[in-house]
Amino acid sequence: MRLISIFIFIFSCICLKAIAAAPDGTQANAYSYYLQGELPKATAGYLRMAARDPSNPEPLLNAAMCWRQAGKYRLAAQTMDMAVILARNNPDIQAETGWLKFHLADYTAAKAAFELALQLAPKHERATLGLASVYSNLGDREKTVELLNRYKQLRPDFAGVDYIIAWNYMNFKMYKEAETALIEALRKDVSFTEARLPLAGIYARDGKFNEAWNQYRRVLDYAPGHPVASKAIKVLEGKLTKQPEEILPPFKITRPLTMEPMDVINNLSKSVKMRVGIGTGKTGKQGRNDFLKFKSFEGLTITGKTSGKLYAEIPPDQEWTVESSEERTLLKDSSGTIYGRFQGPLILASKDAKNGSVIFESSKKCKNPWFAYSDRQYRGAIEIYPIQGKDLGVVNIIEMEQYLMGVVPSEVAAQWPYESLKAQAVIARTQAIIRRARGGAHKADGYHICDGEHCQAYKGRGNEANSTSRAVLDTEGELLLHRGKPAYTFYHSNCGGWIQASSEVSGWGDSSYLYDHPDSVNPPPSSYFPKMNFRFKAGGGINISSETALSPWKFHLWLTDNPEANCNYPGKVRAAEYRWMKIIRHKDLDFRVKRDYSIGDLREIVPLRRSRSGNVNSIKLVGSKKTVTVTKEHLIRNLLGFAPLKSTLFEIEINRFRDGRIRNYWFYGGGWGHGIGLCQSGAAGLAGKYNKNYLEILEFYFPGTALRKIKYIKKKG
Repeated sequence: MRLISIFIFIFSCICLKAIAAAPDGTQANAYSYYLQGELPKATAGYLRMAARDPSNPEPLLNAAMCWRQAGKYRLAAQTMDMAVILARNNPDIQAETGWLKFHLADYTAAKAAFELALQLAPKHERATLGLASVYSNLGDREKTVELLNRYKQLRPDFAGVDYIIAWNYMNFKMYKEAETALIEALRKDVSFTEARLPLAGIYARDGKFNEAWNQYRRVLDYAPGHPVASKAIKVLEGKLTKQPEEILPPFKITRPLTMEPMDVINNLSKSVKMRVGIGTGKTGKQGRNDFLKFKSFEGLTITGKTSGKLYAEIPPDQEWTVESSEERTLLKDSSGTIYGRFQGPLILASKDAKNGSVIFESSKKCKNPWFAYSDRQYRGAIEIYPIQGKDLGVVNIIEMEQYLMGVVPSEVAAQWPYESLKAQAVIARTQAIIRRARGGAHKADGYHICDGEHCQAYKGRGNEANSTSRAVLDTEGELLLHRGKPAYTFYHSNCGGWIQASSEVSGWGDSSYLYDHPDSVNPPPSSYFPKMNFRFKAGGGINISSETALSPWKFHLWLTDNPEANCNYPGKVRAAEYRWMKIIRHKDLDFRVKRDYSIGDLREIVPLRRSRSGNVNSIKLVGSKKTVTVTKEHLIRNLLGFAPLKSTLFEIEINRFRDGRIRNYWFYGGGWGHGIGLCQSGAAGLAGKYNKNYLEILEFYFPGTALRKIKYIKKKG
């Protein structure tokens, strides 16, 4: 114990300035500094606690996690060594000590720590992976493969397992085995862009040029402009044995959509009309709509929006086109003959106004990928107009409830528990009503709402399903209100186990019903969660009781584990949405950062401010020329890799060569999306695992709000 006190005294001297700024060394004070990104002060606070209670390892563990987040790995490892003296039989402490030593390339010490952790807990996941990583760096192929296969048995649904296995197979030049592992990783997580790059390389190496081209093409779908994929695509084009459209065929709509046995469209009442910008990108702006090919199974009419004049009637299934030409809309008939040039907006409408649709056929001539690679089908009418200095604007004019029939199945899986689909219908309707009434970000673009993740996903009629259409009908006109006004019903795919407060994220406002809390009806008290219990009232509403018990150490264990949560719903929700990982080479991340920030060579990435949920709300990029801090949620996600991170709920572990140079970055993360409001996967879990109805689901995620059914009133004139 005396030795521990001496070590703590030495560390206190190292951070004397920070300790002077830390007024009390309490748990709450130190943790507050940690969340604010004041890592030296947080470390000093935890070391003060350790000095006052030298028999307790937890303050040391928290100090070590603060050192590590600040990039001070040697200090973190030395602090963990002190904690090990106090709790030698704790496998978690042994395993994390091993990881710190591993990232410092001290493989002998790392091996000893991992082996001891596995003696204490033979099925310890982190220790198993760590020991496999050590043997990989020591060149022992047999033991590496054995341990990685054991790790896969422990985390069978985790796509990161297969990626790491493939990574090591590649190092051992076992390319066939690496190919199998990469395909398995993509089966579990189709968005795992980092797995597609080595898979494409293996295909190209084996002379499978069509398959390689396909993988590089998919990389560019997730990460447009990726330098390796862009270059490889051009090289491979001269080696293909098939046309690109044969390798990656577009989705085609060949016959009218019929759904049995439920006919929702004829049971819906009239509702207000929405203007939906279609074919939009990440910012909600429309892509290059320079050429569009369209038809209808029922036949079409083309009229002038302003004049109401009928310009053309098109028979069923006949394809016509529009092109952008000198700030005019160039309309051509099925033979390619110019039918007319129009300066004002045109309205395309099916001759069957209630049940018909307009179809845009895929065409590689269109520079907007939304229309280039897949047929698109829409209810309602389509407005097409020239945009000055650009190409064509394309807006779907559609009744609210019919619009929602295309939104709900685009946002959630149609086979999810029905009550979660109803909850999604309500919050999507509320979002749309707010944007329609207030103009929103796209008023200047000519539409109320876009069709992408910037607003809410909308894929039109071609994506409709009976279950989701019925959910729209059964909640028809229902909105979520707070104090008589539509609530901000933000939602995301998966929160990773904890909902983030809107007030903690730059630009998201401060709404009382958008506060942070675990995504669990009854989280286990041994986890990172505070001991917080949710109890649903018989008449509606929730009682909440909690005891705060948060710390950097518990957060690390929680994030790298697979804990219980509403959104951890095996069989319904992909495991890769709840927990994920990436390994990115230093030179790749250096290239990516330089693309946006002129900081020189990348030296450090330090997560600073965090929400209580653990989400990173600011990061510091240290370069050879200057240092910058990034605070926007979407910028942080887009910056850390060629494909965006799934969320800001992550930790970074920096792996180094023996000489201290950075080798790569290990990202451990949870969730998909911004983490504010309703967790879609969690809603599915509440409905499916806990039998909650949609009112209880909405109350869980938006406490203090109320449901109200509105009647749509058509404005005069």
